[in-house]
Amino acid sequence: MNTLNFITRRVSSYFKPCKSHVGRINGRMTGSCRGFRAGPSLISKVSLTGRTIKCLKSGLTLGVLGFGFPVVLADAPVDKLLAEADSLYDLNKFEEIYNLLISYKSSKNDEILWRLGRSTYEKAKAADTDAQKKLLYREALDYVEEALSINGENFAVHKWMSILIDYVYGYEGTKARIAQSYNVKNHMERACQLNPTDGTSRYLLGYWYFSVASIPWYQRKIASVIFTTPPSATYEEALGEFLHAEQLEPNFYSKNLLMIGKCYQMLGNKEAAKEFLLRAKDYPQKTRDDKESAEEATQLLKGM
Repeated sequence: MNTLNFITRRVSSYFKPCKSHVGRINGRMTGSCRGFRAGPSLISKVSLTGRTIKCLKSGLTLGVLGFGFPVVLADAPVDKLLAEADSLYDLNKFEEIYNLLISYKSSKNDEILWRLGRSTYEKAKAADTDAQKKLLYREALDYVEEALSINGENFAVHKWMSILIDYVYGYEGTKARIAQSYNVKNHMERACQLNPTDGTSRYLLGYWYFSVASIPWYQRKIASVIFTTPPSATYEEALGEFLHAEQLEPNFYSKNLLMIGKCYQMLGNKEAAKEFLLRAKDYPQKTRDDKESAEEATQLLKGM
């Protein structure tokens, strides 16, 4: 039998002999191992035949024990890991989230994977070159696609599928992006169905309507070749979704305010457009999106 080298605070109390153990994360089986079972003590690392497996101090151990599949050595919630990732996201510390979660990319846990996809998306937005962005967006989509294969009823997974499909295929060209338009919309609508109170999902659906309503004639010709019934939308439909998002979560996103203003502008309601563009311009600039919204709103206001 191979020698197991365990680095723990209490080696003798942590592991108990057993024939097999199947671990679970949020109720899902993730793998098994023979020889030892993890007890309740804390653990920082496990080394098995030279392969290091990173572990959570809550008792959750994730990795690959040389068999090609993820393993959990102790049953424990991942709540602390997810809470830390969400706290870092609120602080816009996207690189830290990526570094925190990347060790768990084989975890078979949809909540971890979509958050890893989200942090990779944020890394892509901040990348210096289009080549880097393209690779990172594809990596992000891979994580979220895996999350979808694990749990198709997670609204956040569908939300991030819609975002990342659009970005990934946007780098493949206009035809490829148009070809994915219904797929993008389907994921947005599914996210809204699964969580009717999420303002961001409604914003994304509104943005889809706005984008389709704004498609230039040459792109419409491409769409007519790809689809028997090409995508269609109106600014009224887009405005309805943006206003719905604002009703669900007032003032939650600078770009939602910007898009409401742009819809009103396209519909000829200058007073309402000015109101929301001013709100977008004056929105606290905490993120890259906030800064971009303020800049665009400023330019639109100058032209009114």
